Amino acid sequence: MAAQAGTARTEGGAVGTVEAEHAPSSFEYRSRLKVFGLPLVHVVRGIDPSSGRRPTAVGIIAIGQVAVGVVAIGQVAIGGISLGQASIGLGWGIGQLAFGLLAAGQVAAGLLGAAGQLAVAPHALGMVTDTGMFVAAGWLITGLLLVMAARRKHRRLGALLDTPSPMNIASVRDGRAHVAAEVVSADQLRAPLSSRPCVFWHTVHVGPAIREHERSGGNVVIGDGTGQASIDFDSEVIFIRSDNYREIAGPDWALHIETSLARGETLHVAGPVTLTSDPSAGAPYRGGTSPVFAGRRGAPLIITTRNPFTLRTELRFAAAFAWTLVASGLFAALSWALFL
Repeated sequence: MAAQAGTARTEGGAVGTVEAEHAPSSFEYRSRLKVFGLPLVHVVRGIDPSSGRRPTAVGIIAIGQVAVGVVAIGQVAIGGISLGQASIGLGWGIGQLAFGLLAAGQVAAGLLGAAGQLAVAPHALGMVTDTGMFVAAGWLITGLLLVMAARRKHRRLGALLDTPSPMNIASVRDGRAHVAAEVVSADQLRAPLSSRPCVFWHTVHVGPAIREHERSGGNVVIGDGTGQASIDFDSEVIFIRSDNYREIAGPDWALHIETSLARGETLHVAGPVTLTSDPSAGAPYRGGTSPVFAGRRGAPLIITTRNPFTLRTELRFAAAFAWTLVASGLFAALSWALFL
């Protein structure tokens, strides 16, 4: 077992166990009801301890710090109808900084109309008004940034997203593979905040001057009925899950957030795999070999409790919306230039 660099302490010692009455304030919720593969409702709050990032909410109705949806609500909201501090809507945009066909906010830029302290649109209502086409710049910049973010995420998760249909363990050979299997290793660890039995845990400690990761977990065995394989959690791993997270606030103004993985959970595992010597290997590897999944720099292992098809659908939706914003920005700019 190994723990990566990073410690978290409260006054008087190590971070204690989260008590039952402390409800987690970091969580992620996806409705079971889906529309064209997207969740009807996706709500994200706080930091995902499995990645150390604030996840983007993507859905028909998306709510989060960064939200992309048909209806989007967040600090940065991008959607058909958007509401947020920075709000970029193809239809309505409402926020402190708002862009859209119709926009309302402290600074608002609209293709048709805008209302705000500074309003920029052909039909503008505000203390300061202008007829410029800043909505085109807002759509273009947001669309290009979203395209770059979608491509970056696809590169990170390519091993999983390029082959979303898993094979069975019996079919695995040297190279790269994607399997869906259940954790069969016995729980031998205790998660530091919740004291839950687990095979792997990951914590993130976030404060005014710190952002530290700590994790523990070595080789974990998974099985799917056709055979078993090992996962090397000490290798280069990207771990993704959708769940309620354990969180505790320390007197140092830091948040300590935890996620864990336990026996019986079903995982999708995608990335580099090799058949290695294992005298104890059973069927289908009676010749004394078994598959070992281990990531490496530049080719990390992707491990997730989420459905890869859902991940791919959300990413494609975000990319399609991004290109729609770019096209709308170009159309708006061209229209403004032609009719100026």
